[in-house]
Amino acid sequence: MKTKLNGILTLFMVLVVQLSFAQEKTVTGTVKDEDGMPLPGVNVIEQGTNNGVQTDFDGIYKIDVEEGAVLSFSYVGFGTKTAQVGSTSEINITMIVDAAALDEVVVTGYGSTSKRNVTTAISQVDADDAQKISVANISAALQGNSTGVQVTQSSGAPGGEVRLRVRGATSVNGSNSPLYIVDGVQIESGSTISDSYGGQQNSALSSISSSDIESIEVLKDAAAAAIYGSRASNGVVIITTKRGKSGKPKVSINSYVGIQNPIEKYETMNYGQWLNFSDDYYEASQGSGYTSASRSGNSELLGASDAELQQFYNSVTGVGDNYMDAIYRDDAVVRNITGSISGGTDGTQYYLSGSSYDQEGVILGQDYHRDNFTMNLNQDITDKFRFTGGATISSEEQIVSNGDNNIYGVLSTAILESPGNNIYNEDGTYNSSTWQFSNPVQNALLDQGNLETFRLLANAEFTYDFTDWLSFSSKYGLDNMNLDEKQYNPSTSAQGAGTNGYAYERMARIRRFTTTQALNFDVDINDDISFTGLLAGEYNGRKYNFVSAERSNFASPELQEVSQGATVLGADGSYNESKLYSLISRASFNLYGKYIITGSLRADGSSKFGENEKWGYFPSISGGYILSEEDWFDSEAFNFVKLRASYGVTGNDTGIGAYDALAGVSSTPYAGSAGTAITEIGNPDVKWEVTSQFDIGFSLGLFNNVISVEYDYFDKKTDDLLLNIPLAYSSGFSSFYGNVGEMSNRGHEVSLDVQVFDREDFSWKSSLGFSTLDNKVTSLDGNSPFTRGFASRVQEGEELGAFYVLESDGLYQEGDEIPAALAADGVGAGDVKYIDQNGDGIINDSDYIIGGSPWADFTASWTNNIQYKNFDLYFLWAWSEGNDVFNSTLQYTGSAANPVYGKFTNQLNYWTPENTNTNTPRPNYSTSAYNNYDSTRLVEDGSFIKLRNVTLGYTLPKDLLGFGSIRFYASADNLLMFTDYSGIDPEVNYSGDSAVTSGTDFLTQGGNKVYKFGVNINF
Repeated sequence: MKTKLNGILTLFMVLVVQLSFAQEKTVTGTVKDEDGMPLPGVNVIEQGTNNGVQTDFDGIYKIDVEEGAVLSFSYVGFGTKTAQVGSTSEINITMIVDAAALDEVVVTGYGSTSKRNVTTAISQVDADDAQKISVANISAALQGNSTGVQVTQSSGAPGGEVRLRVRGATSVNGSNSPLYIVDGVQIESGSTISDSYGGQQNSALSSISSSDIESIEVLKDAAAAAIYGSRASNGVVIITTKRGKSGKPKVSINSYVGIQNPIEKYETMNYGQWLNFSDDYYEASQGSGYTSASRSGNSELLGASDAELQQFYNSVTGVGDNYMDAIYRDDAVVRNITGSISGGTDGTQYYLSGSSYDQEGVILGQDYHRDNFTMNLNQDITDKFRFTGGATISSEEQIVSNGDNNIYGVLSTAILESPGNNIYNEDGTYNSSTWQFSNPVQNALLDQGNLETFRLLANAEFTYDFTDWLSFSSKYGLDNMNLDEKQYNPSTSAQGAGTNGYAYERMARIRRFTTTQALNFDVDINDDISFTGLLAGEYNGRKYNFVSAERSNFASPELQEVSQGATVLGADGSYNESKLYSLISRASFNLYGKYIITGSLRADGSSKFGENEKWGYFPSISGGYILSEEDWFDSEAFNFVKLRASYGVTGNDTGIGAYDALAGVSSTPYAGSAGTAITEIGNPDVKWEVTSQFDIGFSLGLFNNVISVEYDYFDKKTDDLLLNIPLAYSSGFSSFYGNVGEMSNRGHEVSLDVQVFDREDFSWKSSLGFSTLDNKVTSLDGNSPFTRGFASRVQEGEELGAFYVLESDGLYQEGDEIPAALAADGVGAGDVKYIDQNGDGIINDSDYIIGGSPWADFTASWTNNIQYKNFDLYFLWAWSEGNDVFNSTLQYTGSAANPVYGKFTNQLNYWTPENTNTNTPRPNYSTSAYNNYDSTRLVEDGSFIKLRNVTLGYTLPKDLLGFGSIRFYASADNLLMFTDYSGIDPEVNYSGDSAVTSGTDFLTQGGNKVYKFGVNINF
């Protein structure tokens, strides 16, 4: 019986084994990413077992499993996929990038951490969005994507500056732009050479191609930025460029072409309208010495009746060329093409790219071209020693006509020139004998400047891992810029005619070198406590060399080099060098996965500052508490809750030159012999401006991060403002440079991200940003307030750059009582009525008030990313509320009530006894200057809502291609604008980077509408 039972059991086991062998099979397949590129090293695991393999270099795997088994596919940075084994022996998988799986690594400065562990205010910008909408300048990628960061295109000129402000302004005389770090190295980011007539500044950041950017982080609070010490009061923008990944070569080609037109154009009078206006002007000015014989300068019209005059005006309406139309190009072209290849092995990864960008200016005489080449390399030399490095070479050429924001520019001369003139004479030559100003077309095409920039950005880092928790890195960085600017005005041009030709040349050489030696710690003390740390030393050196020369009187228009001019008008040159030595430390503890504490301390020693203030110390402390990790936390709505607070100290060293702390000596002839004299007094106590900032906020994730919320309140105080301090006349000097004064910036920031839908064929992510700012100059330490630019004021208790103006109360009407002193000067009905603040019967400096501010009450943005099957849609709205604009263009042209300047069509609505419901004063010579005073009549509400970008794309189905992906798209910038501002663009700013004189519009070129069509190819 026992033998029979054993036989039955043996037979049963044999049958089971045979059945098992019958069900086990070999499954193979390929694992790829969304672009169809194979993924090496993907983990393929049979669920519930230890049976697993990895994909090879081509993304291919092979595994033996039973039918019905479930395979799990996982890879860092991608969402896990599962597949059940059926009758087929081939299972191919497409992995989808999963941001949550990555836990969003955030670059923090000299390191990185997960977003979960961030305890400071850091904004991240999705570089993919920037590439989808094809921004030309990397600063523009931040528009609407980072709360508390104001991004403004100062001018529509090609290559013009994009201005960034992070949480307000911290300096009066220094820069208020953030510090820029590219791949761990500080770069030169200030404005470069401007054209000779003071036009818009150029952006040094324009030399970096947005297609090479992997990520952008903005360190907004002092605790995050304090690791950069004396250079970080205005925040830090950290840019990381793309690098290669292991796998087969991946090729990307991106190209677009587009057309540009101005958002708005000024409307100017035709010849008939202008003559009518001129006649009224001369008639009203008879009391100032004019007679009827002067009317219009047309003697044949003497004694003509009003009807005959009107008939004449109508008959000459079409006489003369429309200069405003003539200076603008129709559909100025912009084009860009970039290509890259990346890939590598487990030990070597590479990234190579090249790009070419061309932009025609919408105004004649303006063009911009840029070429870029980038190479990045990662190399594992041994299993513990590795190299990371890269270089970007860029070449730029910017062709500019006489700049805007001045009376010599192309835009301004088109406004100011007599509308009765023609551009060309009958023989086709330029009409140079214009009535008042230069021929704007001649100005644009002959009076041109050329700015060429050659730049090398390079970095190299060697890292050695002593253990799994201790490493040493040695990093080196170089930013080398060569700038060459030339302008030649031939004798046939308006600017060169009086001097028989004019030429100038300027050359600047800027070299910035950085080296950082660092020990990095990453220790898991036990299962509940981890520690990361940094100890580093750093050196920053900067050299600047500048020379210029200008000459006139050229023998021939063909000889255009400055050396060919017979008359020397001037030559100049300068050299300066500065050095910064630093010690850096940081420590961060993560306790039980819910308490995070981080502290840092940086010591900076600068050659720029006084003998008694060579070193400064910049500490920070921050903490975070993740409530959602508590055992007692149980919420169906909130899956993540983090509270955080921080405090830090930073500095700003841009307000003082390399040698301003020292006494200045200049050559001074004495008694017929050469000599020297002290012309500037030194200050051994001068140092950087110091900004301390407190920040408190929270981060929320709701419904498994379907909704994410970030909130921050910040209180930012700047002490030791660098200002000129007056001295007694008996000292022999008028002032010296020192640290006095205080400024504050306070505000709230809220960002809301909502994954509205997330389905296989349809997804929609919507993001809202909202921020407020309260800026104030809290102290000038006893120094008198002062005005810069046109009406921008620096005054205790007021916002920086607030407008210091007279208060206007409409226009005087017939029968109004006019103060005797004003009436004696000819002020009458139709002239501006100013409020006499002190009641002394005269209008003078004592009556000026603060009548507006360029700072917005709040800014907001709304971005959307929508995906439906193969279609994608992106759009961005921007809203600025409460900011004022001082309209100096209106002051200089329309409101001057003078036909020499007043040629805007809105000037035709001037006051007359029959037209009293207007704010435009009467045309009158004797009171035109009076009516032109800085006043609240020129301060306008600059609030606006703009549709900054709309992009619609379509990706071809993968089964049509068999490889990679191809996406076609159409994009539009500045498609819609809603504003009450009477100028062409409320965002223009004549002073470029200056925070003191921001919000002023003076004959400045506005922004452009841009329509682009492009293609993205990946394989």
